[in-house]
Amino acid sequence: MHPRSRRTPTARRRPRALACAAATLAALLTACGSSGDDGPRDKGQKGDERTTAPGGSRSGAPVITPTATAPIPRGKGSKLPDDLNGDGYPELALPLVGNKKEAQPTRLAFVHGSSRGVNPATRTVLTLDDLGLPARGADVPPVDTTRIATADLDGDGYADLVTPVCERLSEAESDRLHTTVGTVPYITWGGADGPRRGAAATRARLAGPDDSVDLGRPTVGDFDGDGHHDLAMVRADRKSFLLLYGPFGRDGRAARTVPYQSPLDSGGDISELFADTIDGDRPTDLVVHAMNDDDQSASVLLAAGPAGLARTGHPLREGNAIAFGDFDGDGLRDVAVGDSGTRNNEPGYETEAPDVDHTLSVYTKKTLKDAPIKIANMAGGLAAADTDGDGTDELAVALDTGGVELITIQPGSPDSPGSPGDIAGRHTLTRTAPARVDGEKIRKTRRAARLYGARDFDQDGKDEVVLAWGREAVFALYGDRPEWWWITDGTADKTAFSAGPFTTDTR
Repeated sequence: MHPRSRRTPTARRRPRALACAAATLAALLTACGSSGDDGPRDKGQKGDERTTAPGGSRSGAPVITPTATAPIPRGKGSKLPDDLNGDGYPELALPLVGNKKEAQPTRLAFVHGSSRGVNPATRTVLTLDDLGLPARGADVPPVDTTRIATADLDGDGYADLVTPVCERLSEAESDRLHTTVGTVPYITWGGADGPRRGAAATRARLAGPDDSVDLGRPTVGDFDGDGHHDLAMVRADRKSFLLLYGPFGRDGRAARTVPYQSPLDSGGDISELFADTIDGDRPTDLVVHAMNDDDQSASVLLAAGPAGLARTGHPLREGNAIAFGDFDGDGLRDVAVGDSGTRNNEPGYETEAPDVDHTLSVYTKKTLKDAPIKIANMAGGLAAADTDGDGTDELAVALDTGGVELITIQPGSPDSPGSPGDIAGRHTLTRTAPARVDGEKIRKTRRAARLYGARDFDQDGKDEVVLAWGREAVFALYGDRPEWWWITDGTADKTAFSAGPFTTDTR
């Protein structure tokens, strides 16, 4: 990816972000404590099968089923947090279920990037056993691969995997904390050949031997700008979070571990942490997002610097969709906050205030001003994507009808009352599944693809927007269990594939 902007796929930023957080909290309270290729087919590749329909009238490439696999290039190391083989190209991470009976994804596939983009034949698929995690009892919640993060924690040039694991506490800890299990991250170390399958993962050292974190996905950043990848994790009490500054030793100990109290109003509970993307040139800011009862909630933006992350920050508007990017093209990093569409379902609480409902706001580094922009059918996640390589990010907005609206924000001046509150350009990117998939009839209301993320997989300076589709009702509702992916340049497809055969990969 080009140095100006590195994208982290937003698969784990689900449209029902706070609903998922609430569900996770419920699980925690009861169990975890805490009061390519430019075309659709490689030349010479055998075994690819095409679906009976092209995946939507605006889709340029037929969806393929990549049954064959290709050798994975062995790189010399890179500075990307999501480059498993160290060849300088990021990977597309796809959490997968092995069968419909599984409650959550138990495999994690990585489709490798290359100078020609992602090629679904060049892939690494890891099971929970491959990660070398400790044995867990039947009464301990299983690992969900959507919560696994990647970062090069030891600085060897190859991404490591960080997995939150619920584990039983010692009898003394259990008695003191009034709970029986806690969550601790485990590190599966990477290398030139990818993670060594089955090698015992390392328990990360937290602030103390009995410290515990939230079960959510660890947040990756470089919060002091020293070039080493860091981790930010909400602690089990949700009143504080930890910053673990890299590099990490192979004993799981960070270079330094710094606890932070909640910067939210009155020290409110923390739901999630959102970090800016790592580019190796600057420290990455962090957004601390508040928890509430499944409607839109407020956040605080904490600035990063050579000394690390600030303790206090700038309050942001309510909204559960958050993305960093350079949306006005001034070379400085901005943050967008929008209404994700989640709502409290109690009578009288179905809507938000007019300045929040179906709106988004972009806070520039110069103004830090809330200027809501109305997007009538927005619902779900946000992502930043510079699809034309001009240095200005478009804002990819998930739509409640499916698909994505790519918005160019009108640059403004600090003296402009609504700056930046105007849209200079917009176009909609949609993909749909056919009426029948694998002989199964798909209802029209469930055929629309959704925003999955954005990343520069071929490192040409232009980001690709990723859309995903799944046949199950949970995908139509929440984006869970995707099965097909489209990798687009913001208009046409670079490739499109289904991941069905990935669940049987053994290498």
